[in-house]
Amino acid sequence: MPLVPVKNIEEELVRQIASGDQKAFERLFKMYYKRLCQFAFLIIRSKERSEEAVSDVFMNVWIKREQLIPERNIRSFLYTAVHNQAINYLQRDNPVHSQDDINVYELEMPSPEPAADEAIDRELFRERLQQAFDQLPERCRLITRMYFNDQLQYREIADILQLSHKTVEAQIAIATQKIKEIFEKRRWNK
Repeated sequence: MPLVPVKNIEEELVRQIASGDQKAFERLFKMYYKRLCQFAFLIIRSKERSEEAVSDVFMNVWIKREQLIPERNIRSFLYTAVHNQAINYLQRDNPVHSQDDINVYELEMPSPEPAADEAIDRELFRERLQQAFDQLPERCRLITRMYFNDQLQYREIADILQLSHKTVEAQIAIATQKIKEIFEKRRWNK
């Protein structure tokens, strides 16, 4: 059986949501909620406020469901809406940006359990990658996370953050090079 492209699945979900299908809305919510919370957290730096921002976006999607356009890229729409909502929260609340002792990886969905040695190696690599990632400039971190974790395309990131395609491309190249240099400097790549 051939795989159906995600774009087609999302278009169909949007059609169903626009016609008032709550189950379709729940599927869309489950597809994107955690990823959008992670994304919002990179901006807001508060788990609770990130979840609230994402919930607000989904609430607005449901309220305005009849205005949804199935052919429009729902993923880009959701990321743009969450980005704007997170910025609004920052401007409205003017919070002090703290790390809140929360690691962004805590917000990730669990994966199947690997063998014990693989789990230890994977965890060590994750810790090192997080340390290297934390050393990146803020904008570079955000763009890199959107590209590698959220699997957004350069043009989608550029549209969401209102940057040029070349800026996104350059930031990802810088991040990749800096992380590589950190790994080499600390001899983590051995």
